[in-house]
Amino acid sequence: MKNSPRHEFRLQRRHFLRDSGLVAGSLWLPRSVFANTSDRTLNFCGKLPEGMHFQRESRATLASIADKGAGLSVVAASQPRFVGTPADCQGVLLEGAAQNRVRNANALSPQSFALSNGGDATPAPNEKGPDGSAGVIKLSRRPTGGNSIVDMWVPTAADGDFCTASVWLRSPAGSGTWRLRLIDFTTYNGNAALVEVGPEWQRYAVTLTLHLRDTGARRFAVALSEPVLKPGMTADPRTALTQVLMWGPQVESGNDASSYVPPGEPAMTRSADALSMPSSWLPASGGVTLNLPAGGRHGAVILDAGDKSGGNDGGLRLQYTNSGWLRARVGSVTATGFGDRTADTWVRLEWSGAGVQIFSGKTESTMTPLANTAGKARLDVGQRMRLGMTDQGGQPLNRPLALAKITAATAPLASIKAPAFVSNAYRISFEDDFNDSNLTRINENATGGKPGAPAWRSRYRHERNKFINAEKQIYVDPAYTGSGTQPVGIQPFAIADSVLTIRAERTPAPLLGALSGQRYTSGCITTELTHWQTYGYFEMRARLPRGKGFWPAFWLLPKRATWPPEIDVLEASGARPHDVHVGFLDKSQKYAQETGKWVNNGIDTSDAFHLYALEWTADQIAYFIDGKQVFQVGPHGIHEDMYLLANLALGSHDAGWVPDPDDSTPFPGKFEIDYIRAYSKS
Repeated sequence: MKNSPRHEFRLQRRHFLRDSGLVAGSLWLPRSVFANTSDRTLNFCGKLPEGMHFQRESRATLASIADKGAGLSVVAASQPRFVGTPADCQGVLLEGAAQNRVRNANALSPQSFALSNGGDATPAPNEKGPDGSAGVIKLSRRPTGGNSIVDMWVPTAADGDFCTASVWLRSPAGSGTWRLRLIDFTTYNGNAALVEVGPEWQRYAVTLTLHLRDTGARRFAVALSEPVLKPGMTADPRTALTQVLMWGPQVESGNDASSYVPPGEPAMTRSADALSMPSSWLPASGGVTLNLPAGGRHGAVILDAGDKSGGNDGGLRLQYTNSGWLRARVGSVTATGFGDRTADTWVRLEWSGAGVQIFSGKTESTMTPLANTAGKARLDVGQRMRLGMTDQGGQPLNRPLALAKITAATAPLASIKAPAFVSNAYRISFEDDFNDSNLTRINENATGGKPGAPAWRSRYRHERNKFINAEKQIYVDPAYTGSGTQPVGIQPFAIADSVLTIRAERTPAPLLGALSGQRYTSGCITTELTHWQTYGYFEMRARLPRGKGFWPAFWLLPKRATWPPEIDVLEASGARPHDVHVGFLDKSQKYAQETGKWVNNGIDTSDAFHLYALEWTADQIAYFIDGKQVFQVGPHGIHEDMYLLANLALGSHDAGWVPDPDDSTPFPGKFEIDYIRAYSKS
């Protein structure tokens, strides 16, 4: 088992009843920082608690709040925004920086749109937007038929992983189904969402995952989805549901829609909100409980108390990863909780001499432990603690904060039960948790190893100097001689803290000749000589490399010397870290649309360790990410023994699939594997 706190993935699957490797530590905190350690309850409904400070003028523009049944309220730049009423408290709204990138969004006219398929866009002067202002546009389908499509061209967004488009819509006819679409018009990478538009103004949004190759202008489309006659409807839906009122389109960087930002020329940027309180309120041993009525946000920081010395060793931070998991750092101790941001309406962080732990739940009384870790930590946080604010001030919650409780007492480290997604019908048939750091068991002939630490072959069945898919790497191990007579001595594997790392590096110039001119070296492990089976459940917990050119994979090949078939538990591209490809190859030797797909499961494959799994039965093949099924195929024609492979390739024959590495690629590439397991039915 792991003892190091820096490997967050183990914290999500530890069962502390059998983890004897934990070492209790102590927290060192300067006495001056904790002049007042009394418990506090801070309520953010309607006003800021005494002692809290909102950084006036931190917001550069007006901001808005969408209240239930009250439309859109505009708030001055220097004032905090409070959401809801005392009876329906949503708290203070803390948002990140935003810029509306839709051209002329605050002065829309029919000339602002590119119309197609019989669509019309006309001003609606008698209609008021959700904030009571003018500027409403009516979208209509002409009587001649066809869908009404309105396109709004959006300038290229700033570099980032996400781009979100949003718009206010209202249906004067009562209800109707419309389609939102956001697309990069150079690469045609896009995403769409169907929305049911009702008689009241409501904001709808769609998020696009950006890739390194997406450099074109974004195009935001609002289109009528062909209506259908529903039970109880007497009017013909083809004539009754052909109009929608639109106001306030917005496209911004990030994976959530922030409040409406009126665009200007040049585009106006709203700075992030900032809310702080004295860090002297933090106890030497205690906890902070927070109520987030609308849940969390990918990549957001809930609270931050920076290191007084200016380093990163003594601070305190509670945040969401880009995958929506909770992560806490107290001093040098880090814990990451395997959770779901949408369910985290209550969050608690605790720290003590025993370590750090995180809890979450839908109510305060139902919070359960998500993660914990023990270890020595040094906390030296300075004068102010910020809520919903990173060190750089760019990514607050983008959500309301209703309540914060600071308490001095903490409980002992809670027991964490590992999430289990494998059916009880299965039993382990093969596993490697990489607890044995002996790397000699990864070699040409898969010799060595012991129970629980099996041997792996360090290449495919074909020779190392046979290159497929126009890949740019050569798979090596320390004993490989290349075209020479002496081992080249490159070790692409490492095992530390029960993690196997496959490293991809640039080939040293003196070795290019011996390594067939391949510009990169990397590693591959297979059970071709040690384990194979027909059907079963296969899983790997891993963190994938981010960067142009990396192509990690976990897959199955047939024991007999033939190809296809091939079953891919996962393939990924470092250029698109929020997507994973799943599927299989059959006798056609190519992916059909129904046998493989790119999956966007709302995670960042590079920011944390995720669980990738496959269930293969005689009837179907189902794919899972973090326990959630993302794809299923059946029936299929693969019914023979298959063995396991994990490898890190570089480049490919198709830049749209995996582009080649270049000077921007962050070497070394690291494919980090927590464990690999196979199960079969008893």
